[in-house]
Amino acid sequence: MQNNTVTCSFSMDRDTYNAYKSIVSSCGENVKGNLVRYMKSVIEYGTPNAETIQAIKEVEKMKENPNLGKEYTNVDDMMKDLLDV
Repeated sequence: MQNNTVTCSFSMDRDTYNAYKSIVSSCGENVKGNLVRYMKSVIEYGTPNAETIQAIKEVEKMKENPNLGKEYTNVDDMMKDLLDV
């Protein structure tokens, strides 16, 4: 029977690790689980950029429920909303 898992091991700066651990722990996660979830997102969306992943999810939600998005009749109104953020 073949094991279908891999053990990952790497070294990193302690301050970086502690800062990362502090952030993910405050969100109720652990480092390993967060990294695994991140890797799966990279695979699913083909991009490691968290902002891009969030935008893709938002578009998917809007496709499921078109009432979530705001419609514009011209570019000027759209740009006004974008720049007022």
